[in-house]
Amino acid sequence: MKIIDRDFDDIFFSQFRGILGGIIVGLIIALHKGNLFEIPGMLILIPGLLEMRGSIGGTFASRICSGLYLGIIKPDKLFTKLIRENFLATLILTATSSTVIGLVAFLVNFFILNNLNPDLILIAVLSGLIGNLIEIPLTLFVTIFYFKRGYDPNNSIGPFVSTTGDIVNMLALLIAIILV
Repeated sequence: MKIIDRDFDDIFFSQFRGILGGIIVGLIIALHKGNLFEIPGMLILIPGLLEMRGSIGGTFASRICSGLYLGIIKPDKLFTKLIRENFLATLILTATSSTVIGLVAFLVNFFILNNLNPDLILIAVLSGLIGNLIEIPLTLFVTIFYFKRGYDPNNSIGPFVSTTGDIVNMLALLIAIILV
């Protein structure tokens, strides 16, 4: 009798990778705190942007997993209409959510901290789109890779998307700060 099955192993190690990813994000923040915190309002942006990336990426991965299991997405055909539509939907969701997060950070920064900084909106939108252009293709390829290898992507893709999304989004945020 086997006490620990394959699903448990998948879930355990994906959660372990998630914890490791959280440590990496913490290190990125610690190493670049000067860049991040010299702009007033960044502490308002960071949690919202990190949560947005996991939510949008997780939804995208879930739709791809469902499509693979239902047979409407073939693992050998990545450039189908359905995948393009889902990719476009994630871009629209990211642009909209990033704009709202940026506006909230701007308004809180203005009304509570008495600091006028419209760059927060641009930083939020740029970092969201840069992160999306990296994270969504990565999520697509890893989901299909897991599926082709016989793993259940539902067990491990959620923590993967959250972890890589946090790392990619922090790096995208740093890039957006440099660009703005």
